[in-house]
Amino acid sequence: MKNLLVIGFVLIVAVAALGYWRGWFTMTKEGKVDVQVDSAKFEQDKEAFGKTVGEKAKAMKEQVSNLWQRSEVLTGDEKANVQKELADLKAKHERLEQQIKELNDAGQNRFESLKRDLSKTLEEVETKIEELKKKLEKGKEK
Repeated sequence: MKNLLVIGFVLIVAVAALGYWRGWFTMTKEGKVDVQVDSAKFEQDKEAFGKTVGEKAKAMKEQVSNLWQRSEVLTGDEKANVQKELADLKAKHERLEQQIKELNDAGQNRFESLKRDLSKTLEEVETKIEELKKKLEKGKEK
């Protein structure tokens, strides 16, 4: 229970620090502390990140489609293995698209965690695409 409270506190402090650093809110001190949230700045950041991720996701979908077509020339177990990996990659891509939809609906409190998750998923998909490209090149050389 104590660990959960510590994690919650650290998460709140991290979001507050990030929000202050990104200009989502400001604090003024004139005898009192006044916190003002700049939701327009937050929305602008969210929109820019969403657009970037959306473009990457679209490019990845095209790459997966191209890899699927290239896998058709393989035979036997090699073809089955590559197509199984492509099916897994397609499932990860679908998860990525779901995360993008969640990002569009997310408020300030969920934005950072979704951003981290999306970045991690993008890395995983990019790495897997590169691995499959290498496998297909090796299969083509045989």
